[in-house]
Amino acid sequence: MAVTGGMIKRLATSTILGCGVIFISSNVGMPQAYAQATTTERQSQEVPAILFSADEVDYNRELQTVTARGNVEIARDGRILLADTVSYDRSQDVLTASGNVSITEPSGEVTFASYVELSGDFKNGIIKDIYVLLDENTRIAGTGARRSEGNFTEIAKAVYSPCKVCADEGASGTPLWRIRAARVLHDANSKTVEYEDARLEVAGVPIFYTPYFQHPDPTVKRQSGLLAPSFGSTSYVGSYFSQPYYWAIDNSKDMTFTPTYTLDEGPLLATEYRQRFDSGEMEIYGSATNDSDDRWQGHIDAEGRFDIDPTWRWGFDAEQASQKTYLSRYGFSSPSVLTSNLFTEGFRDASYTRVDGYYFQGLKSGDDRDTTPIVLPHMQFHGQSEPAKYGSFTTLDLDGLSLTREDGADSHRFSAKAGWALPYVGSLGDVTKLSLSVRSDNYMVSDVERDGKSDYSGYTGRILPLAAIDWQMPFVSDQGKYHQVITPIAMAAWSPNGGNPDEISNEDSQSFEFDDINLFSHDRFGGLDRAEDGFRASYGLEWGLYGPEGGYTSAMFGQSYRATANDTFAQGSGLDEHMSDYVGRVTVSPNQYLDLTYRYRLDNENLSARRNQVTANIGSMDTLRVNTTYVHFSDDAGSEEFDEREEFYFKAERQFSEFWSGMAYSRYDIDQSDPLEYGVGFVYEDECFIFDGRVRRTFYQDQDLGESDEFLFRLVFKTLGEFASAAGL
Repeated sequence: MAVTGGMIKRLATSTILGCGVIFISSNVGMPQAYAQATTTERQSQEVPAILFSADEVDYNRELQTVTARGNVEIARDGRILLADTVSYDRSQDVLTASGNVSITEPSGEVTFASYVELSGDFKNGIIKDIYVLLDENTRIAGTGARRSEGNFTEIAKAVYSPCKVCADEGASGTPLWRIRAARVLHDANSKTVEYEDARLEVAGVPIFYTPYFQHPDPTVKRQSGLLAPSFGSTSYVGSYFSQPYYWAIDNSKDMTFTPTYTLDEGPLLATEYRQRFDSGEMEIYGSATNDSDDRWQGHIDAEGRFDIDPTWRWGFDAEQASQKTYLSRYGFSSPSVLTSNLFTEGFRDASYTRVDGYYFQGLKSGDDRDTTPIVLPHMQFHGQSEPAKYGSFTTLDLDGLSLTREDGADSHRFSAKAGWALPYVGSLGDVTKLSLSVRSDNYMVSDVERDGKSDYSGYTGRILPLAAIDWQMPFVSDQGKYHQVITPIAMAAWSPNGGNPDEISNEDSQSFEFDDINLFSHDRFGGLDRAEDGFRASYGLEWGLYGPEGGYTSAMFGQSYRATANDTFAQGSGLDEHMSDYVGRVTVSPNQYLDLTYRYRLDNENLSARRNQVTANIGSMDTLRVNTTYVHFSDDAGSEEFDEREEFYFKAERQFSEFWSGMAYSRYDIDQSDPLEYGVGFVYEDECFIFDGRVRRTFYQDQDLGESDEFLFRLVFKTLGEFASAAGL
């Protein structure tokens, strides 16, 4: 049916735009329809269909023009044009639109304008008063633009900014920051934004000029190029300047180079390489420098995890530094030990197998590489059978280890443990579990120091049977909306005395702390070189009150008994006498505004505190959020790291407004009456900008590094990059 002119008030089909089109007049109240060209027209003209709707349409056959008015919508090749008025000249293949014009691209980018003149395929043309909305609400605006091939938009006298303008709230109408340029080119294919004669303005004030500038558009997550530089000064390396470069090698790997020049220590190069594989991923980070003493220094921190098949995987960790204080000096991190590890492990049903090796580098002043052990290999296996009659099951644990060092004792161990367990739930709800096991530990050792005797080298070992029974019986009561649970708990275990001969070197059970967590463990040592022997029993009581909204209060209290008081546990450990210290915890968390936990160990004779730890989180960010931690170890608490320790940590945070927040913290050594560190900070963050500033003072002494004063801040121009600086005060 041909259209001769006038207002269309019914459904009509025509070939006005070179292919099948359906017009719909909103005057007749019909919903939008979708047009599709006939097969003959598509094959002969090879032009995709156009979806076209408007309130009214006029067609001039002589001039071959179509004019649509009122809620005009045109869709073609995934692009959608909306306007008040659209005119199409078929002879010139030119489309003009005016009044509330918008063009939506398939990628989601939207262009607004007062007037556009485009080719029939929307790919070429000119635009007046352009406003482009990109991803993450980023905007580009200009007086005019030229569009080419549907990918390039060249904008004159342009402004770029992701910031909102709140003129209705009394603001000046100027965004927090923006880039003004004589010319901006947005390439939709390469997803880049280029500027000529550009200046960065903050609150309308120009602060930086460049004749040329380029950055990815907000849809890009990774692209090669310079990252934001950083500079500052520290008391360890002096003034410095860093300029990172990011290299997006391909879709699966990338690398970042960060050359840094320091005034006191010379240049430093840090690199980070990341790669994903079909079977895993790998990340390698390292640095190198030739310092002021003409010594090469550096570090490496690498990690990899790879799947072999659905059962097995392997991985590695590599951590090494050329100097103990290197990482702290250059601001990488401040660990006390670096661990390198190569492993493979497998998971199948209820079994687990792992083979690995370890190399350690201690970073404390007293650490010596010659006395630091190398573990290669360490083999572990744990297996558990399916439940048999009455629910019983068996377990098998194997462990093999070879530990050597340049100076000191060597230890080669093979252990095997077979176990059987029978859980039982009684008619009253009581839960009982009977456990039986036997463990064989076999050692070949050398240069093991023994009290009052010469060093020992040769074979040693032990066979250690274990019988244990665990029991608990929860009592539950409902009190309105609240549920109360009271659970008495008891454990008894027996192993023969004399399970720790002097000839066995203690390598994996040196760190020990008696607390509420291991109160009911059959063997409280974390490793295999030491074993808990003799008869022991533990008792305790747990109580909990649980509310309907998830809030709760709980408490636990208990004590252990050992029939034989020997040197299995160190003096002051809380287990060196027949009756142990009392251990327990109290947790109060009725709602999101209060979370309090108190853990303690009390002397069994006078109830004096040997270890106290209190952690509290109180309040909310809208008013004031306070986090405090108090830690106290008495001088007779058996700590292997501290003779006596009493510290207090405090941190307060508050959200002052929609955009501003602040914090202050301090760590104080109560025992020595000295501060350890303190600082304050504040953050401004909105949709387009972050400013993070902190002032920090530390009083730690780390070998050749002493006290420090630091001022740190971070500026992030969202969608552009990050600018960071750190300066010593």
